[in-house]
Amino acid sequence: MDTVKFAARKVSEVVFPGIKVSYGYKFSRKSEEVLSSLPLQMCLYFNVNYSVLWILIRIGCLIYKFQNLSQMYQILLTTIIFVMIIVELSRLYLGYIGNLTERVPELAGFWLLTLFLQFPLQCLCTFSTDFLILPWERLTDTITMIFLIFEIFIGYFAVKTITNHQALKFKLQMMKYNATNTNTETSFE
Repeated sequence: MDTVKFAARKVSEVVFPGIKVSYGYKFSRKSEEVLSSLPLQMCLYFNVNYSVLWILIRIGCLIYKFQNLSQMYQILLTTIIFVMIIVELSRLYLGYIGNLTERVPELAGFWLLTLFLQFPLQCLCTFSTDFLILPWERLTDTITMIFLIFEIFIGYFAVKTITNHQALKFKLQMMKYNATNTNTETSFE
């Protein structure tokens, strides 16, 4: 039975990097409280699963309508979709890592990529009539827009909560360090 638990822990650490599974451990101090955002994690989970379908439909629709677009729009749309796919994969990875491990830089990177890159590009592809939007694209882009809107709002509060908590931990460490240095300085005198 212990080998099954050990194997499950190892698999979960590979699938969700940075997570340590501890059974039966109770959190007693405020500094050890888990602050990962469950709503954000749910949005990320469903968005990761949906992104595979979104990427396939996006590429399929691009191939289908490529001949009907002018050369300028062929280059522009191909570039935009390529950038959107790269940004989507990067931001979802950063969101997972940042939220689960409570790391501010990764979570802030996820939020900034969502707000300043993915959301405007998604709005361009969803609402621009020059790209000859197909019904499948409109449907998948609308669902992606809903995910992005939720992730922007929920991600803001997750970043704010984790940043405040990390700042508090830093202040407590500095107070402990200063108290330790003060005690050692007085004992040497």
